[in-house]
Amino acid sequence: MSNTMNKICEYLSECPALDPALPFFLDYVDDSDCYSVTTVPNTPYKKDILGNKTYTVTFQFAYRTAISNDVERGRAMELLEDFSAWIDEQNELKSFPALPDNAVGKKIRVVETGALDEVTEERTTGVYVAQLEFIYKQRRK
Repeated sequence: MSNTMNKICEYLSECPALDPALPFFLDYVDDSDCYSVTTVPNTPYKKDILGNKTYTVTFQFAYRTAISNDVERGRAMELLEDFSAWIDEQNELKSFPALPDNAVGKKIRVVETGALDEVTEERTTGVYVAQLEFIYKQRRK
């Protein structure tokens, strides 16, 4: 799973709405501005009669940023809207995270749009979170 999650991080980091100067973490949100992909419990897979497996990977995209005024919060919401639109576009283009040769992406989508999830005690930064789902099929070797 971690290899798949690393591939998802790499894939999401290509979104033009994201600042390439900010760090991108897996299962970790730093105290300063950053992006993160965090894992969410999933059903391991569904197996068909041929032995092929369909995986549904549910995960959260998190974005820590400044939130001390309306302008900063507005920028964060705009980024999440642009990010969600990019995900929709990638799904339509059938452009998915890189997978092994015996696997093929089927769908990526935003399940829940971004919301402010966590705020520092000083109320200067917060973490916005959107939940996503990536479905792929792995053919039996």
